[in-house]
Amino acid sequence: MPLKILVIGAGICGPAFATLLRRSDPEASVTVIERYPGIRHNGLQIDLRSWGVPIMKNMGLLDVVKSKTVKERGLAFVNSKGRDIAVFEPSGSGTGQQSFTSDFEIMRGDLAQILYDDSLIGQTEAQAKSEDVPGIRYRFDTTVAAFEQDDEGVDVTFSDGSKGRYDLVVGADGQWSKTRRMMFGDAEGLAMFKPLDVYIAYYTIPKEPGDDDGFARGYLAGKGRGLTTRTGDRAETQAYLMLRSKEADVKNSIERQPAERQKETFLKLFKGCGWKEERLLRGLRSCTDFYADSLGQIKTPTAIKGRITLMGDAGFCASPVTGMGTTVSLLSAWMLAGELARHKGDVKGALAAYDTNIRPYVNELHKLPPGVPWLMTLHSKWSIFFFHLVLRFCAWIQLDKLLFRFMPEDRGGMPVPEYPELKIKPAS
Repeated sequence: MPLKILVIGAGICGPAFATLLRRSDPEASVTVIERYPGIRHNGLQIDLRSWGVPIMKNMGLLDVVKSKTVKERGLAFVNSKGRDIAVFEPSGSGTGQQSFTSDFEIMRGDLAQILYDDSLIGQTEAQAKSEDVPGIRYRFDTTVAAFEQDDEGVDVTFSDGSKGRYDLVVGADGQWSKTRRMMFGDAEGLAMFKPLDVYIAYYTIPKEPGDDDGFARGYLAGKGRGLTTRTGDRAETQAYLMLRSKEADVKNSIERQPAERQKETFLKLFKGCGWKEERLLRGLRSCTDFYADSLGQIKTPTAIKGRITLMGDAGFCASPVTGMGTTVSLLSAWMLAGELARHKGDVKGALAAYDTNIRPYVNELHKLPPGVPWLMTLHSKWSIFFFHLVLRFCAWIQLDKLLFRFMPEDRGGMPVPEYPELKIKPAS
């Protein structure tokens, strides 16, 4: 019998998984639900690194990604007067070996749209509407209200009152995954989030003269605060505020709180930050695309429960500070689709293999770069002074390019798992 699968979340890994599964099993019926009214085009800059690059190449989408990349010339660390301390350019490798700025910088919404569009190529109107025929369909403005499973399938009740039965349910609904909390219980699901005591805010501000030289700029403000701006070739400038704090009051006013309360907290704590302070805080007050959250990693002892499993940040979030968020999403989609194709209808066998085989990769992706996130959020003026000296030296001898040149694309010496059953020509 052809598989009938429900995917919860239409971000990065949901559409990628649906595409891979459709290619390997044209008879499968895949429904992807999303709580937003459509594919979300908000969100700021993300990138491809490590295994994410060959996976997109295998999917035949790397050239499409290249056509949508943000043209960013590199990252410059600046002092309080805006003067460059050290400048680091992209590696130019075209592979998964990347520097601070990747060759594959892309807006989150653009990558989500690429994967969504690819998943629907060749679809008929009937396939887009009915779960009773093979194909992929999307249901927006929809969430899961409840599910109940037995040995043969999962019965799902949706937010609109409709119901469905599936061979497999896949949670791809992010760091605070409702699916994960429904699988393991709210308290246990939340406890799988391991905080780094770092908080970040993202938003855009109007572009000004001087923003369009192509360089991202990073500034250490002290007291555990860091600021970054990025424009590249885009019409607006992206602003990032990063804060490191163990204070309970800070956590309680940012983590999973309303945007206005989060804004108030960042406005208060970034007062007196120095470089571009007036502009960045003015933009923070007036922006309409503000997003803030606590940074951490998701440590699941297992990503499966019966016929329900997790992908991407829902099961394996590595944290944005690793630079591997997109790679986690693509790798988990690749491996879950690969194991399902390999096990040919044996859902439980495929899930057991997926949960086992992805672990070494996740462990590697969860490794924080040396000094991260602490070097990004230094407290004292003296620590910042000495860090600037180190950055100057590293930039002068181009240590970043030397290191990244010898770092393997295959992290930990592990190549992208091969799944001939996906019927995709390997990247050459």
